[in-house]
Amino acid sequence: MSLTLYDLKSLDGRQLSPFGQRVHLALRHKALGLDKVELVRFVDKEAIAFAKSQTVPVLVDGDRVVADSWRIANHLEDAYTERPSLFGGEAGRALARYFNNWCGLWLTPEIASFILFDMLQHIDEEDRAYIRRTREPRFGPLEALNETREARLPAFRKALDPLRLTVKQNGNLHGARPGMADFMVAASFHWAAQSSAFALLNPDDPLYSWSKRINGPRT
Repeated sequence: MSLTLYDLKSLDGRQLSPFGQRVHLALRHKALGLDKVELVRFVDKEAIAFAKSQTVPVLVDGDRVVADSWRIANHLEDAYTERPSLFGGEAGRALARYFNNWCGLWLTPEIASFILFDMLQHIDEEDRAYIRRTREPRFGPLEALNETREARLPAFRKALDPLRLTVKQNGNLHGARPGMADFMVAASFHWAAQSSAFALLNPDDPLYSWSKRINGPRT
């Protein structure tokens, strides 16, 4: 078994991909170590063309090439059944799929609207131009996002109430022990903390301590 992960490169070693962080958390849960990490910039599409993907993460597991964090999680679960489960059965897999969709449709773009401008300082000039070229058609000028983020923050925090209540009641989204559902959501908050000093969560928020616990020493 040889595991290589293609992940996003930053100027200062920060984890700027929530999807890459998901894979790191899944590997840690499975007690699987990486033999190699290849860091690629946003613009380095040729580096991962072999995976027929335009984005990281890409996992090379022996002769298997798996792109996309959700596909990677399923591969790890099905290929390493003797290791701790990411899903705890098909119900847990369905729960994780829900949070994968929820993050893609709502949480990730919402967080992006608060941190994208600050994230620019952690990537090189070519990647900065790429981010503006690909994100500003959706979000508008990144500087304008920063001007409105304080006003938008209370509504964002309020929208997290169902998540917050679940963590308070269960300890984790997955239940008594964390699972892939937790890793997907917590990775998004890790991305925010790595990209920007802007505080999406207050330190006394249960989601803050939960995210720190799930992400562990990489935070």
